[in-house]
Amino acid sequence: MDQEKTNLDSYVHRIIILRRKKRMVLITLIIFVIIVVFGLQFYLVDQKGRLDMGFGEKKNVLLQSIGVKFIEVAKLNDQEHYAKDSAGMVQISQADREKRLDRASVGDIAGSQTEKHIEACETDQQLGIPYVLLDQKKPFVPNHRIVHFDLKGAPPTISYLKKVISLAKNVGATGLLLEYEDMFPFSGNLAPLAAKNAYTLEQIKDILLYAQELKLEIIPLVQTFGHMEFALKLKEFAHVREVPGSPQSLCPSRNASLDLVRDLIHQILDVHTAIKYLHIGCDEVFEMGECEICRTELHEALFLKHIQNVASIVHDRNSQLQVIIWDDMLRHIPLPDLQAAKLGDQVEPMVWVYAEDIYRFVQASVWDKYASVFKTAWAASAFKGAFGETLYIPNARRHLENNLRWLDVMSTQSTAFKQGMRGIVLTGWQRYDHFAVLCEMLPAALPSLILNLMATSNGFFNVTHKEQFLSTLSCPRQTERRPSPFLNLDGDPNMSEKLARCLFPGHAFFKLMYRLHNVEEEAKEYIDTTTSQRGWMTAYNTKHKYSLPLRVDELVQDLPRVYHGMTNLARNAADALVGIMDNYTISEWIEQRIYPYIVELDKIQNSSFALKKVLYWPARPLPVLKELEKHGIALN
Repeated sequence: MDQEKTNLDSYVHRIIILRRKKRMVLITLIIFVIIVVFGLQFYLVDQKGRLDMGFGEKKNVLLQSIGVKFIEVAKLNDQEHYAKDSAGMVQISQADREKRLDRASVGDIAGSQTEKHIEACETDQQLGIPYVLLDQKKPFVPNHRIVHFDLKGAPPTISYLKKVISLAKNVGATGLLLEYEDMFPFSGNLAPLAAKNAYTLEQIKDILLYAQELKLEIIPLVQTFGHMEFALKLKEFAHVREVPGSPQSLCPSRNASLDLVRDLIHQILDVHTAIKYLHIGCDEVFEMGECEICRTELHEALFLKHIQNVASIVHDRNSQLQVIIWDDMLRHIPLPDLQAAKLGDQVEPMVWVYAEDIYRFVQASVWDKYASVFKTAWAASAFKGAFGETLYIPNARRHLENNLRWLDVMSTQSTAFKQGMRGIVLTGWQRYDHFAVLCEMLPAALPSLILNLMATSNGFFNVTHKEQFLSTLSCPRQTERRPSPFLNLDGDPNMSEKLARCLFPGHAFFKLMYRLHNVEEEAKEYIDTTTSQRGWMTAYNTKHKYSLPLRVDELVQDLPRVYHGMTNLARNAADALVGIMDNYTISEWIEQRIYPYIVELDKIQNSSFALKKVLYWPARPLPVLKELEKHGIALN
């Protein structure tokens, strides 16, 4: 009995000790939590105290604590935001961004001037605007901001052109560079050059009068050396080709060549009577010094002599006209040769680079050479038609960076020229050359044009231009409780998502590009899966009519849905382009972009019918491919 009592007392004692230990652990944990809470509160108070400090050294402590490197002072919403560092980039982590947004939301730093500067930096990043070191307090704005309309082989309607020109004027355009090529109504011995859907003389005059009413400078562009495919493709002018089998370049050494150039220039000048500038092209002369006459001359000498001859043709007609040429063929010509030719007295170069890294293509030494020869120069950026021959919507972010980089380069290089840099042309190529397929159509590129034209007309682009940008494109006001940035060029470089509700001229076709991308990807995947990835409807199966009907039925199960998506897209595209392009251009675009998928889907459908008609199949092996013999593979 005593032993049992002793055991019971010992058990109770252990229970009491265990409870005391648990209590001590709990008390210790509570004390630790209290210490952490007080420490966190002290930290927040300390941080708020830092935020309440004035500008100067204590402000820098805050900015450094959240990972902002100083880059430049820029004006945004009448507020200056800070930046300046050799790294040249704003670096703010996602965690830091969220911290600052949370603090702002609870009012911890409401009214803080410093936080407004930080938010300004954030906003540019959220918009996805490429960072370029520009002085936004004293921005460089080119005197001329010219919009290039490449009309070759696909003329927009006059009514649509007027709408685009009006919008361009409203956001800062000062002129138009009109590249007609085969869209000009040539007459007389040049009549064969005009396309069957070329503009009429009355339509040309209508556009010129409209531009004159808007006080826009008109600069016609006529190719006179390279890219003369529109003329040299014809039998009537094949005799002045540099290479008999190629219509790319004109032979500069034949009298008939200069006769052709003279007729081209005279017919253009007959219609454009009030112009100050004429662009004579001369870029990408890929074939030069190859005919029996030219091969004895140096390429540089041939080029310079031809430029002198063409400039003389222009000045003989109108000595007051300023002649402009593309610069790419001049980049590698030595300075003494340019000076000896006195090219600076005859033409002005238009330096074109459509990529982001301008100095990679036109080095500082080339700029120095140009400044030694020419009194002034032009720049040429792009808003479409520069990043791929078959693109159907431009990458607005890349084009914006190209234009912002050009502003930086122009502000630096303009001081080297006696008369500064005259202006910038925003090119919008419709084809890479006369024979190429259509690239981005004008309505699909209109938002990119407005974005980049606003940037070049203001010297920069940021959130302060939001209202003008959205109103120009007829975009509705945001109604979200927590509105998102009006642009997201990092995640939406085509702006197809952010501008999906806008009603600018051609908006229906612009929206169709997003749908085209999705339908195209679906069709590609289906065609690849059916004809390559799966093993019952490959080219081999179809050729030998050897497959399992059950599997064929499985593979064509999704065919009606994919096929309907493509044909419906083609109909919608035609409807969206009515009133914007003529029927020939609408048909061409659909044939190039959509119809190839319809053809492939038709092939799959026809193959499925043929495979399922077979009721009996031969024993293996199947016949040997006879075509292998012509490749030296004899297996019979």
